[in-house]
Amino acid sequence: MADAGHGRELIDPICEVYDEVFSAPPFFWRDDESQLHRERLASLLDDPTFGLATATVAGELVGFAYGFTVPADTQRWQRLKAEVDPETSREWLGRTFLLFDYAVRAPLRGRGIGKALHDLLLSSRSEERATLTVQPTAVDTKRIYERWGWRMVGQVEGGPTAAAPLFDCYLRDGLADLRRAG
Repeated sequence: MADAGHGRELIDPICEVYDEVFSAPPFFWRDDESQLHRERLASLLDDPTFGLATATVAGELVGFAYGFTVPADTQRWQRLKAEVDPETSREWLGRTFLLFDYAVRAPLRGRGIGKALHDLLLSSRSEERATLTVQPTAVDTKRIYERWGWRMVGQVEGGPTAAAPLFDCYLRDGLADLRRAG
């Protein structure tokens, strides 16, 4: 596990892995996505709820997962295209962790690195549940999330600086179970 200070030290390698992973199919890639990602990550490093897990092989960053606590006044659930159960959309500070970005270099997938990053980051959190978004075209990624206990709750349009025009929104309850298992 790493904090924002360590994240600042790793911003270049994180951005390199991000660009490598998300500029390849099946992901939508904007011409300015690399710079927009760097700016999003830099701003998240100032969030006191920021959390980061990284994986290295032979001293080289090969994967990362990071996110932050969803604020109590979030509009996340109201932005979904379909109506969401009121219990799902009810938010308070500390209820939900947003797994914001998560990637593993393609040649190292299938070795458990992604699952280890996922579990390490989520088990380190005090929130009761987590959310993430994934591009609809990332069918294999969505299958993995579903196997790991995530469920789709709707779709949300990306904003003007979003990585894609549309995202599938997932929710995973039971972070306490991950903490106990860890």
